[in-house]
Amino acid sequence: MMPRSSLYGLLAAIPFAFLPLAAQAETPNIEPGEWEYTNTTTMDGAHQMPEQTETYTECVTEEDLARGEEMIEAPEGCNVDSMDMRADGVDYTMTCTDPDGTSMDMEGSMQFMGDRAEGEMRSEIDSPMGPMSVRITVEGQRIGDC
Repeated sequence: MMPRSSLYGLLAAIPFAFLPLAAQAETPNIEPGEWEYTNTTTMDGAHQMPEQTETYTECVTEEDLARGEEMIEAPEGCNVDSMDMRADGVDYTMTCTDPDGTSMDMEGSMQFMGDRAEGEMRSEIDSPMGPMSVRITVEGQRIGDC
């Protein structure tokens, strides 16, 4: 069985893997600088948990944005199945499998608005504890220079 902390850690890491994103053909509408992100996670299904909110900061540089696809790193055990990247946002699907047999199918989207970003990720998890649905909302805002 996937340890509870491992499952939550994977869920928490997934939005981070996509922020900030650089578009394949266009530069995303993201202003470089210090960004603050707030992720709110809700989970329903076989294992209930109260809503959890996590806030973190990240420095986004011009060099980061210029790296293109190289910035996209799926968490270990996950594969990006599809991605539609644009200057104003990204839509994606991903599947993850843990050695204990837990699998997760997710779809997400982010919108880039210069000094703000917002998005949502929805996941369906088939785990030894039973099926679960997870929703993570992400809000990001540029808070100053790095």
